[in-house]
Amino acid sequence: MFGTVIIDAYRENEKQQMAYAIDDLCCPKDNYGWASAGIYCFWDYYTHEVLYIGLAGDLAERFMQHNGLQHVESGSKEKQINEYFKSHELLGYSIFVQSPLSQPLVHRNKNQYEKFAKQTNVPVQDLLCEQGKNDIHRVEGILIEAYRGKHGVFPRWNRIGGDIEGQNRVLPNNYNIVNAFAHPEEYEANPIVSRCTIRELSENPSYEFCENYLHTVRMYMFMFGMDYTEAFEFTNKNDPFHSIDRIYEMKYFDKKLVV
Repeated sequence: MFGTVIIDAYRENEKQQMAYAIDDLCCPKDNYGWASAGIYCFWDYYTHEVLYIGLAGDLAERFMQHNGLQHVESGSKEKQINEYFKSHELLGYSIFVQSPLSQPLVHRNKNQYEKFAKQTNVPVQDLLCEQGKNDIHRVEGILIEAYRGKHGVFPRWNRIGGDIEGQNRVLPNNYNIVNAFAHPEEYEANPIVSRCTIRELSENPSYEFCENYLHTVRMYMFMFGMDYTEAFEFTNKNDPFHSIDRIYEMKYFDKKLVV
């Protein structure tokens, strides 16, 4: 269940810091924050060009592979990233994340959930949502095709299109998500964009609480076609904990996104 775009930009010597923050927010072993399975985007911090759109069952692990922090045989963008940093100080990186209810089985949580399934005599498939893994393939196809439809070519580091089903389901407004990845300055006009960077959310549990709540609003927008105001009012009305009061007390909507 997608909903939130979280944007950041990092220096070459901040790769490990970024990997830690992504894992903190999207750890496959947790049942809070966001699912590890999602969409990610590298973008040129200075021109706002989308360089690559990809999918990952484990966003933190894939980030480490692309940045040379973890070895992988093929598919890494390490060469392109290293070349980029030769002439640029900052590289943009954004993630499009899912609810933890969409957490699939991946190799980093496999032992944990298989052990629990054995203890409770419940099939491991019943403990996790494989739909989350299926959705990232479809959504990647939609977003790459949305970019190609707008610009006539794939993003520079993408060599092929994504999932065929996704390509065939592109709608005109899907480019809004692609545009959000690389344009943090437009966050106030785009309700799916977090008001905090990846590292800010990792460092501030109160901010993460706010964005987790707003993720529910965004899920309703995507699932039911509601506009933001309608989804916001619906979420508040059906929240028995009145979480929005805490968000207002924090003045979170005055928070400015600075990337």
